[in-house]
Amino acid sequence: MVVAGGAGPLNAFVLRRFAALAIGGALVVGAGARPAVDAGARIPPAQRLVAIGDLHADLDAARRAFRLAGATDERDAWIGGALVVVQMGDLIGRGSDDRDVLDFVLDLQAGAKAAAGAVHVLLGNHEVFAARPDHRWVHPDAFAAFRTMAGLNLRHPRIAILPAGERARAAALMPGGPYAKQLAAFPAVLRVGDTVFAHGGVLPLWARYGIDRINREVRDWLTGRTDEPASTLGLDDGSGDDGVMWSRHFAAAPEPQVCAVLEESLAILGARRMVVAHTVQPSITARCQEQVWAIDVGISRYYGGELQVLEILDDRRVTPLSSR
Repeated sequence: MVVAGGAGPLNAFVLRRFAALAIGGALVVGAGARPAVDAGARIPPAQRLVAIGDLHADLDAARRAFRLAGATDERDAWIGGALVVVQMGDLIGRGSDDRDVLDFVLDLQAGAKAAAGAVHVLLGNHEVFAARPDHRWVHPDAFAAFRTMAGLNLRHPRIAILPAGERARAAALMPGGPYAKQLAAFPAVLRVGDTVFAHGGVLPLWARYGIDRINREVRDWLTGRTDEPASTLGLDDGSGDDGVMWSRHFAAAPEPQVCAVLEESLAILGARRMVVAHTVQPSITARCQEQVWAIDVGISRYYGGELQVLEILDDRRVTPLSSR
């Protein structure tokens, strides 16, 4: 995750990559083309939905965000009733509270379900890093909490080559591991009513590929049945930034070009708007006449951004909520 704005290396890369894809015809619908609506399953619209951006292993930020959403009380008990919460991925990485944040959200999913509400959690690029396993963006204090877990396969060849202190986290989160199996239930792309949610964003090539197919392939990888799928490939250096967990186009590429790409994706998906995270904004930002909302405002201690979440009422009224 990198802060948007300015003319730094990331934005220069995004502009070059965006132009190359557009010129090559990978993103733009040809004249007279009629995109097919994706046939994936759709969760019915919610009377009230709140989307929460990247948490990055900061339990305090997670607790404050869910309270701002009206989901929980000071004791972290679910008080949201039928509220639907969508957390946009990157639960882990960069902060020290990896395991605490995972357990916090998994517990809330159960509490919300019991009250006829829902907590949906997307998979972000830092969940991908964990499954590989790639520890370059893991806080050194995050490893210890996993060492008390029983039943970890610490002798797996991919685990054995790691430093001893890192092996438990890797074994817990690599495909087939206990946490990876729970993460496998999380979607890479989620559609609720007329809104599509993805950590990075859904470019037309992935919209055509299909939400259900993406989610199925990612689930099969995390449960240990297959190798890593194409939709998760990428790195924070900007390489392979087309993937649904990696794309920064909708949050960082210039308007109006990106709006044409967005409209194509939405037409294929049969949706009205898209909500993305992954690229830190100074505040929740609407683009392309509010057809896309970039909501990662860096609320974890790693970034120190202002606490904000996004409220959607009756699948129509979209409003940022602030802690101020």
